[in-house]
Amino acid sequence: MVTASKSTPALAERAKHRRHSVTLLSLGAFLCALFVLTALLLWSESTLKLDRLLHDTWVRVNQRDTPKDLVIVGIDPQSLQDYGRWPWPRTLQAELFDRLAESDAEGVVVDLLYTEAAFDPADDRRLADAIKALPKTVLPVLTETRRVGVSNSGDVERLPVPALLRHVQDLGQIQMPIDDDGIVRRVFLMAGYNTPHWPTLSLAAHQAFGSADGVLEITKLPGLSRAPEGQIGQWLQDFEVMIPFYGPRGAFTTVSAGEVLDGAIPPSYFDNKVVFVGMTSVGLQDVVPTPVSALDQPIPGVEIHANLFAGLRDGSLITRIDGRWNLVVALAMLPFLMWVYSRAGPEWSLAAAIAVSFAPIGLSYVLYQSFQLWYAPLAASIPILVSYLAWSGNRLRFVNRFLASQSKKLEIEQAPRDRYTNEDLTRFFTHAALHLPLDGWRFSTKSLSHVGGDNPPPRATGLSESWVREGNVYARRYPTDDRLDVMLSVGDPIVADELTRYIDRLSRVRRRIKPSIWRGSIEQLQNNALKLGDQLEWLRAVKAFSDTILDGSPAGFIVWNVVGEPIRLNDLLMRMLPDVGPRPLMREFIERAGVDVSHNEEARENFENLIQRAVPWQFTVQQDEKELLIGFSAVGASLADRLLCATVIDVSEIRTAERARAEMMDYLSHDLRSPLVSSLYLLDADGESVSTEDLASARRNIQSSLTMMDNLLHMSRADTVSVESFKDVLLDNIIDNVTTRYMPQASARRITLHLSVCDDELWLFGDAGLLDRAVGNLLSNAIKYSNEGGEVWLDVKRFDDETTDRSEAVITVIDDGVGIDPAIIDSLFTRFKRDPSVADRFRGIGLGLALVARVARQHGGSVTAHSSGKGAKFEFRLPLGAEGD
Repeated sequence: MVTASKSTPALAERAKHRRHSVTLLSLGAFLCALFVLTALLLWSESTLKLDRLLHDTWVRVNQRDTPKDLVIVGIDPQSLQDYGRWPWPRTLQAELFDRLAESDAEGVVVDLLYTEAAFDPADDRRLADAIKALPKTVLPVLTETRRVGVSNSGDVERLPVPALLRHVQDLGQIQMPIDDDGIVRRVFLMAGYNTPHWPTLSLAAHQAFGSADGVLEITKLPGLSRAPEGQIGQWLQDFEVMIPFYGPRGAFTTVSAGEVLDGAIPPSYFDNKVVFVGMTSVGLQDVVPTPVSALDQPIPGVEIHANLFAGLRDGSLITRIDGRWNLVVALAMLPFLMWVYSRAGPEWSLAAAIAVSFAPIGLSYVLYQSFQLWYAPLAASIPILVSYLAWSGNRLRFVNRFLASQSKKLEIEQAPRDRYTNEDLTRFFTHAALHLPLDGWRFSTKSLSHVGGDNPPPRATGLSESWVREGNVYARRYPTDDRLDVMLSVGDPIVADELTRYIDRLSRVRRRIKPSIWRGSIEQLQNNALKLGDQLEWLRAVKAFSDTILDGSPAGFIVWNVVGEPIRLNDLLMRMLPDVGPRPLMREFIERAGVDVSHNEEARENFENLIQRAVPWQFTVQQDEKELLIGFSAVGASLADRLLCATVIDVSEIRTAERARAEMMDYLSHDLRSPLVSSLYLLDADGESVSTEDLASARRNIQSSLTMMDNLLHMSRADTVSVESFKDVLLDNIIDNVTTRYMPQASARRITLHLSVCDDELWLFGDAGLLDRAVGNLLSNAIKYSNEGGEVWLDVKRFDDETTDRSEAVITVIDDGVGIDPAIIDSLFTRFKRDPSVADRFRGIGLGLALVARVARQHGGSVTAHSSGKGAKFEFRLPLGAEGD
């Protein structure tokens, strides 16, 4: 029940966050909404104006050189000034065509209407003769829009007068649809009443003399075919194309009609060229705005026809793609974008959204420039941008809710404190003055001042929001509502630097800081993030504190969850038990430590009781020469909340001390007591005189006891000596003292002592008394275990190891005595350990070599023993230092 009640709030919170998370179902709904948005944009034509601007940009970007074999003869203002206002007499127009007839032009496209007969029929005949003389001619058809339902009587498509009609190769309509923004961008190649039977003027010219293949079939015409069907008398249009303007007004070669009439332009100028004749004067209102012209520079209709004619010839007319292809583009790009949103970070999501939203625009340009297709892309691009905004909004809402909820939970964990209480700061500075070299301190607010220490600093004025030093005084003002000023008196600059940085991070100071309304963030998400950041800083401090405790613990430590998975451990554990692996399961840890849970009934029972019933358990393991005590405990009342902990303590020294104490008691009760008891027995003669032999025997017993006590005292001193007591020691002096002291002992047994010492002065850093005793023990043992008349060698030399840059003094002692049993060489330097094969022949207690090993370790050196059955060799190595290094 307890577990359930604790878990319910966490489960409820996770469920709450899950409602706002992105699932496959919500992702599908989001995609459908974006597709609906795309369809809505297409249906409402909301992006039409922007798409037109984009189209006009592509047109301007793709301007190119005009064909050199197209010439426009324009009736411009200069011509009207020279020959009178329009309309000119047909005889004058006939003269213009006569001039063109004198050339070898490929054909003439006339953008002038001749649907009404002249007052004088002779004028029409004169104009007809001039047109007849032209190589090929195309004239326009006048189309007049009428309302549906009006009587069919009367011409709605007015043809040129019959006199002219007999001499032209084709006719074409000149309707140019103007978009609702007043721009001419497109044209229908076929149009007409009832059926689209009239080609546009440019198409008629292309079919008459511009196409190498002759007349184009209707099915092969470029453009978007609508297959229109309408009522009787309705104007129908088909084969819509976008005009690929070659350039702005005047891009095509244009000559003045007046100059042609004056003869300023010779007829040969028009040889092998297609000539367009029409109005170019703005005042005649046959001009329209286009994508390549500003509103004050519209293009004449005749020049638009020249653009269309050139486009038909080189196949550059643009066909508009059905806008519903935007649904396909959206279907291809949006799922990919959703995948990026769900996998990438915010910065990559933004980059992807921008890139993908521009992809339809790039596709539009590629289609326009390379495939002569116009694709309006913004109905797909806008939903892509909207997707990023919506996704980011949902992400920000989720993050904001999460930050607020997590911050609220952490507030419960932190101890509630008054933001502006001064008692905490007072205690902090008081404790700092007790433990740090802080001479004095002062902190003040608007109304209060607190002072402490032996030498408190004076109150400073004009402080800034950064630490300022003046002599030994460091001062700073914190941006708090109560205007907190802190002043410290510290003599050591290094301590001052560390202490000021510590105070800046102090929660008792940070919680007072409240940015002003002008400098602080007013955005809720940022405030929640900053608040959570402060709380996480507190958590990191707690974690650093726990890590410090774990790493500094004298015991190895590891924690598992209830299923035995490792959660935390310290490095000391891995050093103490390297065989258990880096992150062992609990059962692996126990079995690798040497306890078989699977087959040991007692161990299995203890294991189960530990996990299920939280019963503590401990056992000891042997690791090489170390003895480790492993203790297990469980934390948590219920199984769901339970953590399993293990501590590993090295009890080797404790066990060694216990064994040494036991051995010492045994030694005191036997080895040391026996000689003294024997001496008392020998000297107790009950009033009788003691013989000389008994006195000598008692003397030997007492001397033996003194030697044992001396060894015990030196061993005790070796156990307690510290490096702080070490001094510079000349090894040569120690060797001289030892050889002088033991030379009589060697002479008494007729043992030859060979001494070899290097010429260099060998300086050591250590305890002279202990070093003297250690070398003396090695030499006395060599003499002691040698045969009468034997030999002992003492060699002292210097060894320089170039690989480790370490220099050592090597003291080698060799004898030709009884030797050492190889089976006990590894334990020879253990206290109270002796060779059983010679223990009955030579007196001793096994402390001499143990003392040598202890002195070697404390001086950073080593001692080794070698024996092949006869004689022994001891090598005592000590690092050189101080003056001799």
